[in-house]
Amino acid sequence: MPSKPMPDRITRQMRIERDGLDEDRRSVPVVIATDAPIQNSFGEEIVLVHDDDAIDLSRADRGLPLQVVHNGRELPVGRVERIRRDGKVTRGDLRFSKTQRGQDAWQDVMDEIITDVSVGADVLESHHDRESGATIVDRWQPLEVSLVPVGADPGTGINRGGSAMYDTPDTADRRRADATERAEQIGALFAGLEGEQWVRLERDALRGSDTVDKVRDRILNELKRAAAPTPEDPRGIGRATAGEDHMEKVCTSIELALDFHLGLIKPEDVADRRRELSQSDFAGLSLREMAREYLRQRGERVAGLSAERAVDRALRVPAIVRTNFSHSTSDFAELLAASADKSLAAGYAEAPETFRVWTRNVTMSNFRSHAFPVLSQFGDLDLVREGEEFKAGTFSDKQETAQLKTYGKRFPITRQAIINDDLNAFTAIPRKMGRAAARQVGDLVYSVLTTNANMLETGRALFNTTDGNLAASGGAISTTTLDARTAAMKKRTDPSGATLNIQPSFLLVPVAKEVTARVQIASEKDPAEGTTTSFDAPNPFRNRFQVVAEPRLDADSATAWYLLATPGAEVDTVVVGWLNGRQEPFLDQMDGWTVDGIEYKVRIDCTAAALDWRGMDKNPGA
Repeated sequence: MPSKPMPDRITRQMRIERDGLDEDRRSVPVVIATDAPIQNSFGEEIVLVHDDDAIDLSRADRGLPLQVVHNGRELPVGRVERIRRDGKVTRGDLRFSKTQRGQDAWQDVMDEIITDVSVGADVLESHHDRESGATIVDRWQPLEVSLVPVGADPGTGINRGGSAMYDTPDTADRRRADATERAEQIGALFAGLEGEQWVRLERDALRGSDTVDKVRDRILNELKRAAAPTPEDPRGIGRATAGEDHMEKVCTSIELALDFHLGLIKPEDVADRRRELSQSDFAGLSLREMAREYLRQRGERVAGLSAERAVDRALRVPAIVRTNFSHSTSDFAELLAASADKSLAAGYAEAPETFRVWTRNVTMSNFRSHAFPVLSQFGDLDLVREGEEFKAGTFSDKQETAQLKTYGKRFPITRQAIINDDLNAFTAIPRKMGRAAARQVGDLVYSVLTTNANMLETGRALFNTTDGNLAASGGAISTTTLDARTAAMKKRTDPSGATLNIQPSFLLVPVAKEVTARVQIASEKDPAEGTTTSFDAPNPFRNRFQVVAEPRLDADSATAWYLLATPGAEVDTVVVGWLNGRQEPFLDQMDGWTVDGIEYKVRIDCTAAALDWRGMDKNPGA
């Protein structure tokens, strides 16, 4: 049943049109009203219905006064004529008087100084919509139109060379949704901020046209100003906290509940964390129930909200302002992202990648090519006789280079996944993305060995017989072949000619040769002796190397094997470069554009490069 829960008089701001301009009559078309939601002076959201019987134009038949900013104490500057409903739009024509005030206003319109108008109307019937929280004006009567500095409805007004923007139902629906979302986001920003100052700022923000980001910045500035030291409060102790303490506790409880729900709690911590969770309002809730409870804790209206609507609102309302003045798109969305990030990190850490064992990590600050000098030994010390000068040592100026690259992919978590409590979206998918990131790094590392690209220092392939780190003929893993390759590594010299005495630490083999390698390294007696004589000869390489079996090598050669030095000890081998030292994938989020929910972007900035051939040796095998 219709009611009147709001003031009888409302105003609504629009923009004037220029299409159909008549300079002789000094008249210009105007869109007076649309059915898009808008904020009134009391901060309420108003929707003017544009059905057949919704608008009472009995007073408008003779035209309505054209005023300046609703100043009824002064004579009008013109009339509003031909007022009529056109679909979901109410239109009319502004005709300016020949008085000086009318001429001045007309010139400002022609110069596009004034582009906006505001309609004043009587509310005849209205009701409150519980789902949207808006007041629906079912019947209304326009009384006057005023020229104003800023119009509240961006979809109507003076048409500067084209047709009115609000011509189709689709456009009207879109703008209504945008206006509703803006009001919800602004309301969420002020949640927990109490006092006349904040009520006034919220009302001004709802009535104004500033973006949500600008409103957030204004709140932050006010909080900073309130927290600034004063003579009465020299340490700034009495600063506004804006309800952060409560919401911080809520967010902590949600994070803990999500960790339990998604199985991210370490077994040894389950008992203690369960006791913490039992004291919160989020224990045992599904994802959609957490979204609804999160909104309730923020002071949002949740009665009558569908699960889909509650999830959508929880994902999109801006985060409450923190005491450190940081902000994010949504507390709830950030907490979901944190859970996905934990699953991503777990997948990356648990990936069975062997490159971590024998490579060295280096930090790179940007994506430009980085130079890594191939340092020589300092050289032998000189005999210094009494009275003689000490000679300066020199280093080689040879170098290798490496350059970072970015690898990544995005994946969505839809509202349907949250509503359906699809844990796979938050655990299995991010975890697989983490494993994929680790796999990408492994691909880069092992491609260094298998592609055998040229080194800058020598101009020759990484492994070659000229430099002596490639066996001239292949041989199976045995005491004899290991002895030959170990001796070759020990005899290598640096660019200055100094002997390095490199001690290999890793025996890297394809999976096809893993058993052979492990038997060779684990046997107390030399395995080769048993083929002709008794097992009397000791195995000189027992436990000498760490065996690393890598399936990527099988695709290149099922027989070739490598000896590798400990990276960075005597010489370098292959290094893995990371942007600013971050050695794991990065998860970023955004509101879904291609999906209805949230999209996550996984990226990893890395590279792999051989810095010195001397610490690596290859045998083609047999």
